[in-house]
Order: sequence, then structure tokens, then C-alpha cells
Amino acid sequence: MLLQKIKEELTRCMKQGNKENVLAIRNILEKIKLEEVNNKKEIGDDDIIKIVSKYVKQLKDSISQFKAGGRNDLVEKEHNELKIVEKFLPKQLSYIEIEKIVIDIIKSIGATNMSDMGKVIKNVMDKTKGTADGKTISDIIRKLLI
Repeated sequence: MLLQKIKEELTRCMKQGNKENVLAIRNILEKIKLEEVNNKKEIGDDDIIKIVSKYVKQLKDSISQFKAGGRNDLVEKEHNELKIVEKFLPKQLSYIEIEKIVIDIIKSIGATNMSDMGKVIKNVMDKTKGTADGKTISDIIRKLLI
């Protein structure tokens, strides 16, 4: 189970005295715990992948904002945390692999224009489940449905 893997990694990093990794992993566990409390149930691996994916997106947004603000010290800090957090996601699909999935889904549901984008995104997201970035999927769909 993914939660167990995250907790084991936290223990390992604590024993090594790696404060940066400990902080990043605790942030993940905090977000997982918050989700469990909000939903009043234990969450599974798919939910954890969604939580970690959302956290990765937040970190990427922070990095771009810090770059725009000229805060290279914070860019480096967030980038290091991003590397740690991404270890808990499944292997990400390449652009070409995502494009192939999008093309197959467009053909299978008969999408022809941008009004079908929502249906295509839903199907692609269901098929990729945390292995593809939503922005990349959206960009590919826009390119193909124009």
C-alpha cells in the first residue's frame, strides 16, 4: 500500500537525519490525513495518488511564481521538495504516450470539436489515473480538436 511506503520512507529519512525529506513527507501525510478527516473514511492508493498529484501541481505553480518574482532561493527549495514528492507517484507517461491515448479516446467516442473536450478529458483521466499531468492532457486535446 502506498501509505505504508510513504510512512516507511518517513522513518528512513528520520533515522538518516534528512530534515528536508522529512518535512516534504510530513506535508504529504498531513494532506492525506486531512482528506481522511474530511471524508470520514480511510482512503486508498488511488486517492493518495490524487492527493500527491495535486501537491505536485501546487509545487510547480509555486516554482513558476517564485521564478517570476526572482526568488531563486525559494525556487530551489520548492524544486527539491518536488523531487521528493514525485517519488510517490507512479511513473509518468511521456507526451507521445498521452497523445496516443487521447487519439484513441477521441476516435472511440467520436469527438469532433471543442464542445466534446469535457468527455475526452474525463475518459483520458480515468484511463491514465495519476500517470499523466492534466495540463498536458488538456493541451493535447486542444491541439487535436481544433
